[in-house]
Amino acid sequence: MKTAMFMGARRFEVRDAETPSPGPGEVLVRMRNIGVCGSDLHFFRGDFPLPPEFILGHECAGEIAALGENVHGLAAGDQVALELFGVCLTCAQCRSGDYQLCVSRKAFGINTAGGLREYMVLPAYTAYRLPPGVDAELGALCEPLAVAVHGLRLANITFGDRVAVLGAGTIGLCAIAAARAMGAGYIAATAKHPQQREMALAMGADDVFAPGADGAGQMAKALGGGDVVVETVGGHADTFAQTLTLVGTRGRIVILGAFTAPVQFHPIMLFLKEPTIHGANCYGRGGRRSDYEMAIEIVRRDPERMRRLITHRFPLAAVADAYATADDKASGAIKVTITP
Repeated sequence: MKTAMFMGARRFEVRDAETPSPGPGEVLVRMRNIGVCGSDLHFFRGDFPLPPEFILGHECAGEIAALGENVHGLAAGDQVALELFGVCLTCAQCRSGDYQLCVSRKAFGINTAGGLREYMVLPAYTAYRLPPGVDAELGALCEPLAVAVHGLRLANITFGDRVAVLGAGTIGLCAIAAARAMGAGYIAATAKHPQQREMALAMGADDVFAPGADGAGQMAKALGGGDVVVETVGGHADTFAQTLTLVGTRGRIVILGAFTAPVQFHPIMLFLKEPTIHGANCYGRGGRRSDYEMAIEIVRRDPERMRRLITHRFPLAAVADAYATADDKASGAIKVTITP
């Protein structure tokens, strides 16, 4: 099989490797689509170190090629979205459904080898069968969409809520789509680039504003005190402080962006508004349905709306070009995908 090895900043090599076989409780998946995530770009640029010859890729979907022993509920040929966590299944967090907080968690494509290859062996519990009408490239979108669903679920979004989304990268756009599907009455968003503004409106935003203090001020007037404010920018941005300006009295704030530096804010806003702030780490299970199952259902209801997020498609042999395109906002990229 072909495997894309990350060799260091902005460098990949596509090599031949032996096709693995599934063990007990595992499945062999023929990878069909892998999305390039914003977190992947930190590795691509060399911001965060990785071991040599690492395999990236955690937004994945494919086809079941073979089953190991004691695998039930799946069959060869099933089209599946892949929730790329390896967890213990026995700790208190796993038993409660908060398996994203498992102390033994391994994230495929981040701290253990991921999906940029033709075949991959995974625990069977990571595979979610896709419904008719949802193909592999839509299935791979379920990973970032599940991140947004998880945050909104923690914020207990309810019908008619007024929602602000800061940032219109993939996670921000998925947050807009998820908020619309989960009953938001009004959605305002910020977007830095023209293609992001257009896509935010396509995903269901009512109004889109420029980032920064001026845009946040205009958004605050339009919003009138947000019931839910979703931060998706992270990095070195000042968007955490903006959430406290935008949120209404006893509103809910969700932090989806990965901040890489300490943030500053005025604590008086906590005193005056009594907001609830939720950190949101990937996705888990709340009650009977997992965040992944909810994401798959959102895609099933409106597949072509979600497909609009995909702006560029590359074969595995052009993996370096795919990552470079995703890293260059002048390319017009929203979601770049790779097909092994």
